[in-house]
Amino acid sequence: MSDGDRVSGACSCKLGRTAGKYGLDGLDERLRERRADGASLRRLETVVNEAVLQAALEGADTDVLRDAASIYRNLTGEDVSAGVRTETEAWLSRVGVDPAELDRDFVSYQTVRSHFRECLGVDTARERSLSVDDAEGTIEWARSRSQGIVGRTIERLDGTDGFHCGSVDVTTVVRVSCADCGGSYPVERFLDRGGCDCETDAQTQ
Repeated sequence: MSDGDRVSGACSCKLGRTAGKYGLDGLDERLRERRADGASLRRLETVVNEAVLQAALEGADTDVLRDAASIYRNLTGEDVSAGVRTETEAWLSRVGVDPAELDRDFVSYQTVRSHFRECLGVDTARERSLSVDDAEGTIEWARSRSQGIVGRTIERLDGTDGFHCGSVDVTTVVRVSCADCGGSYPVERFLDRGGCDCETDAQTQ
């Protein structure tokens, strides 16, 4: 059995089970190649999930060709409105793809990392040194997930016990405050400026 086929059979981690469920033979080899080309674990998370989505679409009851990457972005993108996400989920349901099941089958970058280390024996130590770009990706993913959860929870309330709402958009504002220097910034500004003023204050003392 080749490394490319291993994920569909011998590997029992979530990534392996998901790949087997959707028939993603050869995924390990693809991940190895992308990793060797310098792809981050965050990017490989997207590679896996787009492959899962593409396989689900190929098995759906539709002749409409839609770009899996665009659909995935509509489902998970940080800057995508709750309305667009809901419309995308509704379209998936109409063509026979359960969006809730799909969301459960999507993997995180931590799952990808565990798969590399525990199933493929590939060292991911270089991910321990986190870059600003990696941090931005992680924060955007977490914010998108939280916005999606809040939006879907509110929409589920619509029409129950006298609760009503229209097409809602949920926005999450993240601020970073430092108790030492007193600075407070939107997280994007905090990352762009290289942190707070603690080091500058220390140098002037």
